Amino acid sequence: MIKSAYNPIRRNRNVGTAKQGHGRTNTMTLPSVCNCERTWWENLGPHIVLEQRAGSHKITFIVEQTRKGCVHACSVDDVCQLLSHVPASDLEALDTMVMRQSTRKQELVNPAWGRLAYSANIGRPGKKTIRSGPAVFLEAKDPTEVWKWAQNLRPEEALELNRLRSDGHRVEDTGKHFVFHSNSESIRATQLYRTLLHELGHWVDWLERVVRPAREDSALYEVLSDRYFSRPHLEREAFAHQYADRLREHLKAKGQIPFEKLSRGPAQRDKILNPAQKSKIRSQF
Repeated sequence: MIKSAYNPIRRNRNVGTAKQGHGRTNTMTLPSVCNCERTWWENLGPHIVLEQRAGSHKITFIVEQTRKGCVHACSVDDVCQLLSHVPASDLEALDTMVMRQSTRKQELVNPAWGRLAYSANIGRPGKKTIRSGPAVFLEAKDPTEVWKWAQNLRPEEALELNRLRSDGHRVEDTGKHFVFHSNSESIRATQLYRTLLHELGHWVDWLERVVRPAREDSALYEVLSDRYFSRPHLEREAFAHQYADRLREHLKAKGQIPFEKLSRGPAQRDKILNPAQKSKIRSQF
């Protein structure tokens, strides 16, 4: 008699694991609000709006209030000073900079030094949009925060590790993890001399592949846009890194970077467009 392999009392090895769905209902996500009017990073808390010139280019800065322990490592004048050395053609149609404060959940789920929005609708949750169009976001950070990476790094992550070291972040090798220790100066170096230039690299890529070719034939815009985002992520990242590296080395050779942190004076503070909120802002700008 052949014995059946089925054993009704044997426990399924997948019970209680992710393969069977364990944890599927409590995954942390960042839903859009306002009936999907905006993505989560387009919604701002209390903020002020400033208009400043970077060379001949006029830029609108939206500076969000920071929570306790966090700071905007780059000042508005820091950003303007750097952008004043960037070729004007590379800033075409890019006239909004957002100095943003993430929530703790957003930092856990989607941490970033900054990001580029090719088209953003920026405003308060449930309120009308205060600014539309392309924008660069720089995130407020806690200078005392310690974070870690597992040591099984992908090639692009290994390159990023070396970049963070060169920015001044102290990296501790524990054997299983790389533990990062930062301060205000290292965060500023990362965001001002790398992140900002990197996001500009993405914008230049977009200008060259989509915006400028579509001027001659507006019907091409959607086709070129789809083609742009269908490119591999690593290919787009490589272009942005190459742009940032090339421009950073050029500015270093001319002695234009690095430079000491610039702070805003009383005369410049008078340019605030909504001064009623001035006392609510703790950020360093």
